[in-house]
Amino acid sequence: PFLAGRYIAIIITSKEKRVYFDPVMDLPVVFNAKEKVIGSSPLMALSRPMRINHRIHHKSILKQGGNYGMQQTCDPDVRRALSNHYLDLESFALHRHWPNEEERFDHESNNLDETAEFMVARLGQISEAMLENYSCLLPLSGGVDSRTLAFSAKAKIHLAKCYSHRTNWITGLDCYAATFLAKALGKELRIIDAFGDLQKRGALPKNVRRLRWDFCHRTGYQKPPTNAELVACASIDEADFVLRGNILDMARATQWPRNFKFSTEHAITKLVIGGRPPEENLAYWAPEYTNWFNTLPSPARKYAYEFAFIEQLLPNTLGGRLIGYGQAAYFNPINDRRLIKILMSIDPIIRKSGQLNKALHAACGAPDTPFTFEIKTNTNLKQNVGKLFEL
Repeated sequence: PFLAGRYIAIIITSKEKRVYFDPVMDLPVVFNAKEKVIGSSPLMALSRPMRINHRIHHKSILKQGGNYGMQQTCDPDVRRALSNHYLDLESFALHRHWPNEEERFDHESNNLDETAEFMVARLGQISEAMLENYSCLLPLSGGVDSRTLAFSAKAKIHLAKCYSHRTNWITGLDCYAATFLAKALGKELRIIDAFGDLQKRGALPKNVRRLRWDFCHRTGYQKPPTNAELVACASIDEADFVLRGNILDMARATQWPRNFKFSTEHAITKLVIGGRPPEENLAYWAPEYTNWFNTLPSPARKYAYEFAFIEQLLPNTLGGRLIGYGQAAYFNPINDRRLIKILMSIDPIIRKSGQLNKALHAACGAPDTPFTFEIKTNTNLKQNVGKLFEL
């Protein structure tokens, strides 16, 4: 029941007339309480033409960027579901089912290496199950998350197709870094040079326009990515799933400020909500953020940044955008409550220092090959990037 559909990961219990969203950070789920409909994208949850949502106008999102936030979508009657909640199918109200007041977030082990070994084993178990049961693509890059995911699944990596794509200058460095990882994995790496194709041939304007509007209609008018990103994602092989490591951002405590203190202003800034000037966002969204914050049981409020990341930010970014690409559905194997709980319970100071990622790479046997940030500052390596793309 975990993958109840290509785009909606839900568990349905008919006796209770509830739909549980157990965590669904990057598999989109929206609902329309007036029409009693659940769908994977806003336009699919409507039996009438879309109405303008003046709280976050879709034209502002398309022109200026930012995310939909606080469960908003392009239509005022369609709301985005939250992970760790269930939807009552009679009242169509959302209710939190995890965590409860008894949940504890104490770090289970004082040994970081032991924690990393458990995480790698669990992440590998999930990734390898996906590889064995579905056709999967695995993008490789020069970041820390890509190698954690790839080498955690190395026992079944022969079942994956690996690729990288160049959509701007920095992703060109990613492609070069990925060649080292592919070699260590014994995998062939397909490099898609969308940026180069656009520069050389202009990538037929009509085709790019079609890709852009296909993306907008699938997602409910999320701001489309760049032309190069659209072309690159349309160029990957067709598959059931693209395995991604985005949620591993938590291993770097990216949501926490430098002073590690909580403030509503910082919390709302991290949601990057579009539709109005940034200086208005705090006053405009603070009441709704506070209402959501109050649904957290007291032991979990210490981790509000983390819960906002998985319940507010990811559904409106990954969960809103990754449905927009037509070749495959996108799935994060770390979308697992046990792993998420471990990540948030590790001191954010330790995570920001990079110690956890080093332990994860040691535990999964990732090679000591160049990261993108290292290539960026190394003249010799940058020259090799030029050779890779015949620059």
